[in-house]
Amino acid sequence: MKNALCRNKFIILFTILIIAAAAGISIYKSQSTALLDKKAYSEFRTAIEDVGESEAGGFADQQELAGLIRQWADGHSLEYKEDKYGNIIFDKPASGRKKNFSPTLIAVSMNYETAVDNARVLAAAAAVAVSDVEAGRRTVVFFNDEQGLAKGYKGISKKLISSKTKVIYLDKGASNYISTGSFQQRCSEITIPAEREENPCDTAVRISITGITSGVIGPGINKRPDPMSALSSLLSRLKSRSVDCRVAEVSVGNNGNMYPVSLDVTIVLNSYNLNSFTGYIDKRIKAWDKAYGDNYEDLKYEYEVIEDEEALPDTVYTAETTDKLTGILYTISSGSYKYSENDSIPEGKEPGYVYGINCLTDLYTTDDNIKIVVITQGADDSFTDRIANDNKAAAELYECSYDQTDYIDAFINDKDSLARTFRCTYEKVTKNAASDVSLGSETDNFFTPCSYLAKRNTKADIIHIRTKNSNAARIANTILCYIKGKGNTSIFK
Repeated sequence: MKNALCRNKFIILFTILIIAAAAGISIYKSQSTALLDKKAYSEFRTAIEDVGESEAGGFADQQELAGLIRQWADGHSLEYKEDKYGNIIFDKPASGRKKNFSPTLIAVSMNYETAVDNARVLAAAAAVAVSDVEAGRRTVVFFNDEQGLAKGYKGISKKLISSKTKVIYLDKGASNYISTGSFQQRCSEITIPAEREENPCDTAVRISITGITSGVIGPGINKRPDPMSALSSLLSRLKSRSVDCRVAEVSVGNNGNMYPVSLDVTIVLNSYNLNSFTGYIDKRIKAWDKAYGDNYEDLKYEYEVIEDEEALPDTVYTAETTDKLTGILYTISSGSYKYSENDSIPEGKEPGYVYGINCLTDLYTTDDNIKIVVITQGADDSFTDRIANDNKAAAELYECSYDQTDYIDAFINDKDSLARTFRCTYEKVTKNAASDVSLGSETDNFFTPCSYLAKRNTKADIIHIRTKNSNAARIANTILCYIKGKGNTSIFK
C-alpha cells in the first residue's frame, strides 16, 4: 500500500514536470518565432492611415510621405540616409556572431499616391528596420517610386546588392504568394502628324473628366475608369454618325508610368448635331457613375456647350488629323490580353490567364504632332511582340509613326534557395495559426520593380512576396525569423 502510494506520487510529479516542460517549450517556441514589434508596426501603420482619413484624404506629394518616414525613424532613434534619388535607406551591419550570414535587402515602393492603400506593407518594412534581432547585414529600402517612374530603383547603389544578397521585394495584393518571375515592359510613342485650320463649325462642346485616382498598371486595368477610352468613345460616336466635327484642344492627365487621371477635350461641330451628341454624353455620364461612382468618390464627368461665337476656338485640328486620332484610339486601346484555348499555353497557366497588358498613359500635343504614349507588358518577347506589333500596325494604317522609347527585361530568378528557405520559415512561423494563411507560388502577370533590382546584380537571389493586408504582419515576422535563422529552422523547434 505504501509502495503504491509512492508510485502514485511519483506519477503525479512526473506528469507535472512533463506539462511544465511542454509549456516551457511552447513559450520558447513562441518567443523564438514572435520577433515582430507589434507596437512599432501598428504605430507606423496608423500614422500612414491617419493621413488617408484626414481632410486631405492622402499625401499631398512625395516629400510629405518621405517626411513622415523620417519623423518615425527619428522617433525611434534609427540611423538612415536619403540618397540623391530620394530613397530612404536603413542599413544595419551584421551582428558579431553572424558576420558570415548572407546580407538581406528588403525593398518596398514609396509612392505617395498608393501609400495609404499600402500602409501595412510599408509598416512591415518599417518593423523590420526597427528590430534589434541578431542577423547578418540587413538593409531596408523605401524606394522612391513616385509616378511609377522607378527613379529610386534605377539609381540605387550597386554596393547594396552584392552577388550574395538575398533580396525580398514586398507589396500588397489580393492573395498571398511568392514569385520569382514577372513581366517585361516596353514604352512606346505614337506620333500623329497634326495640322490645324480655321474653325468651320458654329458650336463647341468642352468635356472634362477629373477625380480619377491613379494606380500601378496591372491585370485589373479593365475595371478602371479610363480617360483615353472615354475620348475614343466620344470621337467614335461622332465618326459612326458621319458628323462633321473637329478636335480643337485635347489633353490627358499624365501620371508617369501609372494610369492617366483626367481628360480635357474641346470638340467643335454644327448646332444641328448638338442635341444628339449631348444626349450621348449624358448616357456616358450615367454609365460611368454606375460603374465607378462607388469606388471613385471625387469622379466628375462633365461637359459645357459653347455657342457664343466669340468664345468658340479660332482654329481646330483638320478633319484628316481628327480622323487619324479617332482611328488610332479606336484600334489601340488599354486592356489585358488573355490566353485562349488555341494559344501555346505555358505549364501552370490556363485559358483566361493574363499574358499581356496594354495601357495608353498619355496624350499630349506639340506644334506639329499629337503624341500618344503606350506602355506594353508581357510574359516574354513573343507575347509582348504580339501586342506591340498590333499597335505598330494600327499606327502605320493611319500613316503615323510608332517608336519604342524604353525596354525593361522580364524578371526571372532561376535560383530556389531564398524562395525555398523563406517558405519553410513561413510554415514554421504560421504552423499554429488559426486562419488559412498559406503562401502559394505564382508568376506575376504584370511588371514589377524586381526587374530593376535584378539589373543591379544579376547574381543576387531575388523574390517578390505579395501579401494581403491581413497577412502583412505575419510576413514581417517571417522576414525577421528568416534573417535570424537563414535556413536554420531548428531555432523554431
